[in-house]
Amino acid sequence: MRNDLQIRRIIGGRAYDTETAQFVHVLCNNGGHVALDFHAEYTALYRTRRGAFFVAGESGACGRWKHFRNGGYGPGCGIEVIGDTEARRLLEQANGPVETFFDVVEG
Repeated sequence: MRNDLQIRRIIGGRAYDTETAQFVHVLCNNGGHVALDFHAEYTALYRTRRGAFFVAGESGACGRWKHFRNGGYGPGCGIEVIGDTEARRLLEQANGPVETFFDVVEG
């Protein structure tokens, strides 16, 4: 597991920064280096000090975080703000620490 992303974006007048937010869980890490492997991707879930969730990551030219430049796609990185419902869904799907962030009742 890695947690060395250094991404900061201002979205809707609010700052989202992987270095100051709480790392929650890795959602996707299929290995490879984004500059060498078109399909490489690393995506993780974070939570700000104010409790807002966001996903951040980097990928190769065929991944989620690709960027279009100079007439083609290349490696890229990004941040996407998500709500509590989506964060919970992603944690459940990735078998992450759901109970650390959300109430869970016995089934």
